[in-house]
Amino acid sequence: GGGHLEDRVIHPTLTLPNPTHSGYFDYDKKSQNPKSPLNPWAFIRVKNEIVTLEESLFSMLPAVQRGVIGFNDCDDGSKEVVLEFCKKFPSFIPISYPYEVILKDCPSLWHQLYHYCNYTLSFIPKNEWVIKIDCDHIYDAKKLYESFYIPKNIKEVVMYSRINFVVRDFEVFVRNDGDFGFLDAWGDHWLLYNDCEPFEIWCYNDESYEVLKLNR
Repeated sequence: GGGHLEDRVIHPTLTLPNPTHSGYFDYDKKSQNPKSPLNPWAFIRVKNEIVTLEESLFSMLPAVQRGVIGFNDCDDGSKEVVLEFCKKFPSFIPISYPYEVILKDCPSLWHQLYHYCNYTLSFIPKNEWVIKIDCDHIYDAKKLYESFYIPKNIKEVVMYSRINFVVRDFEVFVRNDGDFGFLDAWGDHWLLYNDCEPFEIWCYNDESYEVLKLNR
């Protein structure tokens, strides 16, 4: 079921209500411009991330005014959290992907992760800014919003580094990764102008990755 999906599904421009929440974007009128990097769309994908999902969504909220949240194959309560969040904050749109996503030996391309990515991304208008939000990340909203000032033209991309934390017996530790716990921006978390080609599969060392081709 679910019908056939094209590589890049074209939807009418989404008409969203004004944000019902407040944030750092309230202090700069340029953030009201839908074409400004200060007002990016959140591009979010969810599958069984109940442990961090709600905390992640609320942590980015003071920086981001709107977005799409794709979800698939959720059986841990994540779907219900997404729907409740979007009901409370209607400038975020829930997107249910109608196929099971299978990482290996897919029976058809509709079950591949990159098609799921393209389906969710297709709800975001072209030629506006997009930030990828990962629901196992917790954000410092002030720093996140400040990063939206970095790009000076539509050809620039902001790549984000991260720190992995481990929680044991109610104590929080920085995992011994990268440079004293700081992991470089590897291309998995970005802010960019949405004039790119659809996601494609890139294979390397028997691993496959979803990549975007930028029109630069």
